[in-house]
Amino acid sequence: MSVEKLLLSNLSTIEAEIVIAKLKSYGIPVLKKSKGTGELMEIYTGANMYGIDLYVPSDMIELAEELLKPENETE
Repeated sequence: MSVEKLLLSNLSTIEAEIVIAKLKSYGIPVLKKSKGTGELMEIYTGANMYGIDLYVPSDMIELAEELLKPENETE
């Protein structure tokens, strides 16, 4: 079993959902964690004022980072 590693931090609800959808389309599992009472706020208001952190398995972190790079960025 792989340990989760932080991929992105302090995302808005919409940003997090876009990233999750892209990663899942490539078969990368994502763990979404809300900070503080953010999850409760999201239920009531539709927005998470405290930010969302996304975690992926440590053995897939490099692939996830590569997939999220802007298309025009080359090494």
